[in-house]
Amino acid sequence: MTALAVDALAAVRAAGGDVKLIGPERLKVVAPAPLPDHLVDKLRAAKPELLALLSNTRTPTTQNWDETEEERAAIIEYDGGVPRAWAEALARLDPANPPSHVPLARWQRFIDDCGRFLDLGWANRAEALGWGPFELFGCDRERPLARYDHMGLLWIIRGRKLVALTADTATIDTLTGSLQIYRRVPINLDRAVLAWELPS
Repeated sequence: MTALAVDALAAVRAAGGDVKLIGPERLKVVAPAPLPDHLVDKLRAAKPELLALLSNTRTPTTQNWDETEEERAAIIEYDGGVPRAWAEALARLDPANPPSHVPLARWQRFIDDCGRFLDLGWANRAEALGWGPFELFGCDRERPLARYDHMGLLWIIRGRKLVALTADTATIDTLTGSLQIYRRVPINLDRAVLAWELPS
């Protein structure tokens, strides 16, 4: 990912909009008003890198991909309504093999939270509201559990219940009768990675 792609995405978000992947080679810009010409030119120049970022072409390759993983990916994609790249990556998350700096119990909790998020249909709603993969599955590259400001929503839930989702917030039931509001903020893409990109 180049600085051009990061700058273009940040500029669109600063204008109150977002860039969404709507096909293998197609992007859609959602903004409250037409973007200035210089920003449109920046988006055009950054399109290949933006496509790679939003489709997450850095997901694990299908080398050593077996029928079990293929079936799991298909279930995640069609039942959970998530993009194929997310489905393949989530299908490869091994509950028994956490990344370095993530304790086994915490890793298994994250995978369970991802599964519940998909099973309950939140993925479709999140995508429609403009939540991207980093805002859901992202974390800090070097300190995945220490940098709260780089954590995506699925790292924040930690076994609790998601009860509401808007374009700007997620409401989480803390299981003690109170509600926690998680505010969606732009993730620093220079420091963040997706969960399936963390080194083992």
